[in-house]
Amino acid sequence: MGFSYVVAVAVLLSSSLIFFGIVYSDFVHTETQINDAQHNSNSQNYDYMNSKVIVDNYSYAASGSNFTVTMNVTNTGSVTLNLNHTNLLVNGTMVNFTYENQYLFPLGNDTIQFTTGAGSHNVEMVFSTGYEKFEKVVIS
Repeated sequence: MGFSYVVAVAVLLSSSLIFFGIVYSDFVHTETQINDAQHNSNSQNYDYMNSKVIVDNYSYAASGSNFTVTMNVTNTGSVTLNLNHTNLLVNGTMVNFTYENQYLFPLGNDTIQFTTGAGSHNVEMVFSTGYEKFEKVVIS
């Protein structure tokens, strides 16, 4: 009876060590993932809070039956904005647009061009940081 008791205790101790080793490993892995997610969230929040763009002016010129709208924008925030990852919506519909430089650096200017019809248009620029800039464009 003494030997079986020793074997049972050894099996229980070794299985307990293995169990707690697995639990600890999973805990560390989970904490690492949570910390990485929190860091990414903080970084995205910083980029969003420090993004700001103003539309200096806009002009338009006839291009067949449509108009080519040229908007001059200035980045007044402290975050560099990538125009490759920017969406332009006119009246809620995504449209293609062109720009001079891929990056809109802080205090930098750029020109954005797109084509649309006559009338009053709600233009929305959505940047990769989550920042959105709204502008009303009236073409008469």
